[in-house]
Amino acid sequence: MKLDRIIKAFFSLSALTALSRASGFIKVAAIAAFYGRSVEADMLTAVMVLPDLVYKFLSEGLVSGAAVPVFVKNKDDKPLLHQSFWSIFWITLAVGVVLSIVLALGTNGICTLLMPEIDVAFEPVLRKMWLILIPYFTLGLLSGVQTSLLNSRMSFAKPAIGALLVNLSIIVGTFIAAGGNIEIIAIANTVGALIQVLWLFYLIYKDEVIEKGFKKAFVYKHSIAIDYLNASAPVIAWISILPLIPVYERHLLSSSEGGISTLNYTEKLFNLPLGIIAISLAHVILPNLSLLQGKERIRFLAKSLGLASVVILPIIAVIWFGAEFIVRIVFMRGKFSIEDVDVAAGLFKWYSIALLPVSLNLMLNRGFFAAGNYRIPFIAGLVSALFQLYLCYSTVPVYGMKGIAIAAVSAGFIQLAILLITTLIKR
Repeated sequence: MKLDRIIKAFFSLSALTALSRASGFIKVAAIAAFYGRSVEADMLTAVMVLPDLVYKFLSEGLVSGAAVPVFVKNKDDKPLLHQSFWSIFWITLAVGVVLSIVLALGTNGICTLLMPEIDVAFEPVLRKMWLILIPYFTLGLLSGVQTSLLNSRMSFAKPAIGALLVNLSIIVGTFIAAGGNIEIIAIANTVGALIQVLWLFYLIYKDEVIEKGFKKAFVYKHSIAIDYLNASAPVIAWISILPLIPVYERHLLSSSEGGISTLNYTEKLFNLPLGIIAISLAHVILPNLSLLQGKERIRFLAKSLGLASVVILPIIAVIWFGAEFIVRIVFMRGKFSIEDVDVAAGLFKWYSIALLPVSLNLMLNRGFFAAGNYRIPFIAGLVSALFQLYLCYSTVPVYGMKGIAIAAVSAGFIQLAILLITTLIKR
């Protein structure tokens, strides 16, 4: 696929992603207006680590890294593609259910870890919200399999509507709750994830990507599922460390009222350009990287990295000099005060620097995935994650919330250095 066609696909996907992120801002702004930096907001933010981690897992290539190359390889053989999709779908469902049971059994310990300083009167609400959100985990993984299938067919924009539907569900739930029963927002999250899965199935069958028929869905080839799991294993091992980072960040900030919600608001701002630019481009280039070999793949990857850098660097400059203005425009309403603006803007400003390494890392990882090399991303991700945890431990007591941003930026550049050096060596 020529670069101009990549750019066209990228802009179509990024436009839908921008719309989805805009709805995400409305969602977060509504929550901020109704709940501000209250205990309820902190509880919601604490349990929302689960949907946020699913998003993080999928953006890092947990499902697509192994699934897209398989679907691209079999795209011209419809019976084999059908068999491959359902085999991967069912094994992902099985893994998701098992992990969901583990998450449910660990509810008390997880909630204590998320908010160790919470008032005892709020503990039942926190646990209830966590249990409500657990199905989101499995539904999110399944949507990753469905999206990978559609992306392998060079369909990018329509699948992105699924995330928009999730946000719309949450917005509706937020206005129904209207500052009251916050569990309603947790229910809206899970309902939105179910709607997304149904939407993606509609696209798959509408475009006749696989064979239709209820009975034909019950197909499973053990060898395909095992190959998929083997390819995913290094990514799973590395990504299994990632939940420790937001959980530990929230643990460090839990002693300060509003600290967790401030981090959440900042992360939502950070994810806007990350999703529109980096994640969109990473989704577009993976199917194409899977079709290329050797030096052709490296050249294509280099052009993609250059395109991302040209777009990301000016965005970092805008955030650095305009963080306070951006936070005020997006969040300053209702219970969100001018003091809240100052705190969130300070964190957002430093966090923005991480956009460059995080964006480039997403694309470099796709280059390794396309080549069937999952070990290098695992090593780079593991080293950077452990380094980030250490920096959080050492910098937050000294710099406060700014320490969270310092740790994220430093770890991102460590991962980038490892991936770039190994890419050049492989070349």
